[in-house]
Amino acid sequence: MACRVACRGFRIARYLSHMRISPVVANMKESATLAVAAKAAAMKAAGKPVIGFGVGEPDFDTPTHIRDAAKKALDQGMTRYAPTPGDKTVRAAIAHKLHHENGIACTAEHVTLTTGAKHSIAMAMQALLQFGAGDEVILPTPAWVSYKPLIELYGGTCVEVGSTVDQGFLLDVSAIEKAISPRTRAIILNSPSNPCGVVQPRATMEALFHVLARHEHVAIVSDEIYEKLLYPEVSAGVVHMSPGADPRLAQRTITINGMSKAYAMTGWRVGYLAAPGSNGQFAKEVIKLQGQLTNSIPTFIMPAVVEALTNGHAGVQCMRQAFAARAQLTCRLLSDIPRLRTTPSNGAFYSFPCVKECMGLRTAAGRTLDSAQAFSEALLEESLVAVVPGEDFGACARTNIRVSFACAEPLIVEGLARLKLFVQGLR
Repeated sequence: MACRVACRGFRIARYLSHMRISPVVANMKESATLAVAAKAAAMKAAGKPVIGFGVGEPDFDTPTHIRDAAKKALDQGMTRYAPTPGDKTVRAAIAHKLHHENGIACTAEHVTLTTGAKHSIAMAMQALLQFGAGDEVILPTPAWVSYKPLIELYGGTCVEVGSTVDQGFLLDVSAIEKAISPRTRAIILNSPSNPCGVVQPRATMEALFHVLARHEHVAIVSDEIYEKLLYPEVSAGVVHMSPGADPRLAQRTITINGMSKAYAMTGWRVGYLAAPGSNGQFAKEVIKLQGQLTNSIPTFIMPAVVEALTNGHAGVQCMRQAFAARAQLTCRLLSDIPRLRTTPSNGAFYSFPCVKECMGLRTAAGRTLDSAQAFSEALLEESLVAVVPGEDFGACARTNIRVSFACAEPLIVEGLARLKLFVQGLR
């Protein structure tokens, strides 16, 4: 009997070893942010006092009134299937928010709820791009690590337009216009930015909108997940601008947002996509696609989304103020570290310092630093501080590291003190 079981196990393993994996998936890199988080978590589990600046996740609990709305929905038996894009009430709440807060003219029919904002971006790429057609997507970089893999997963070519810390990570509008070709299908925008923590100025966005208005074949995918995390305490007059509110762009703008960052609802996995163009035809096609992939988000979560959008403003403001203070603290401490160059963060909860001046030096343990990856690995192993290396954020970010300040101020102080000692010890 044991022999038969062993032989059967061998046959299964042999079969699996011959399964063909799609080259697109096989060549896809693991998310750098998730990889860092996993390694830091494993070290913490082993008893090491790691300070994690890797994960882009608020350290606050979801506000009580939002959790209570989900509990009530469960108690009322809201555990069955819902329409693929969500029920009419929650979609109407999102449309109301977009119309009154962002100036985007849309209705419930133009909105679908998704399993996180990443799911919305993936479906937008899948609906826009065609394999073998030479489709291109312009990506201003540094940019979130998942944009490029999602573009390539669905057959597109990622055209990077870079910016650096010396430019304040501002969009190079003229370079973006030069990158537009007849093959350009879309541009992805993200302001406030992950990983830079920068809000694009009004003048820059207006100049970009003017350029995009001249290129009617280009769709705009606007990831606005950090829109509520703006810090006038850092940059007076900072403002969020939605391209979907511009009448020249409204018909070809896909607005993506979610509940994770502003409402501390990361684990709830709630994103949404709004596309009012062509009488909602793009939204209809995405919803059709979604019906074949995931169907709706859990039904009992939908009342919690309505509650957050309707009554969650005070909680958002409280968290925003805490992040603003952390942004100022992080900038001050990073600016005091020799060999690092940084720019103030006026949105989101990231700083993206350049560590180029550390390249070629050796750590106290004798490791030569030849990349942001090597810098980050040595920092974690020798000083127990987790940051995300810049390579996966774009070619222009290969000598940067991402520091997330979505954690308590004492951890920021201690972690950046360790970073300073690490850098001072380089020879």
